Amino acid sequence: MKRTVRKVFGSLFAAAGGALLLGIAPGCADSESVLFIRQVQIPQKSSGNTCTVDNSPTSSHRPAGVLDVAIASQYRASLLVGSQLVDRGSKDDLRTETSRVQMEGSEVYLTDSAGRTIGGPYTVPSAGLIDPANGSNPSFGLVESVLVDSVTASKLASELSAQPRGTIRRLTSHVRVFGRTLGGTEVESGEWKYPIDVCYGCLVTYPLGTDDPTQPGPNCRAKGEDEPTVPCEPGQDESVDCRICHALASSSGVCDPSAE
Repeated sequence: MKRTVRKVFGSLFAAAGGALLLGIAPGCADSESVLFIRQVQIPQKSSGNTCTVDNSPTSSHRPAGVLDVAIASQYRASLLVGSQLVDRGSKDDLRTETSRVQMEGSEVYLTDSAGRTIGGPYTVPSAGLIDPANGSNPSFGLVESVLVDSVTASKLASELSAQPRGTIRRLTSHVRVFGRTLGGTEVESGEWKYPIDVCYGCLVTYPLGTDDPTQPGPNCRAKGEDEPTVPCEPGQDESVDCRICHALASSSGVCDPSAE
């Protein structure tokens, strides 16, 4: 990927500069050990029906994703990113802290089950600040990324809409995050892989009471017995009530069970 050249010939963390930032002897540091992607955080709904994500490594996370391209045009993720840069600031020596990392974004490409590249590489700008590690314990921050871009999702939607309902395409998203320390040193993680199953209409559900008998065929045109809940990311990972589907993707042909 394009940042690899810059990483090898520009950052040179295996040389003295990067090693000193890590607080170990020059020549012993690997630039890809400075930053690492730990997991994809699961957003949580608050009492105000808003979705939030925290930067705790013990929070709920996803080992893999699902993207329903009949509803969603991309797969978004909150990546939990760790930094192992040690604290270099000193009040006694009037030395400012340079080991905080200003995150700048991520680079992504996609492969299919046969290992062929089918999307990207593309860059997703992002922002965030990760504090220095606390001794041997890394510090964590969030980087917002797009693990399946709209171009790839659109192509898959065209393909899968012509296939039997329930057809799945397994993709792997290959991700690197990058940023710059407050001391001006560029840093980049190693490549991290995240599997994503892509489908067309597989996340749509049909609750009781949503079939309107006055309308032809099985349908989702009635109010239903309860109020539908909108997922944090409709069409991604969580089931989507058919009534929400009609509001988001009425032209996709998957919001009524008659489309099965």
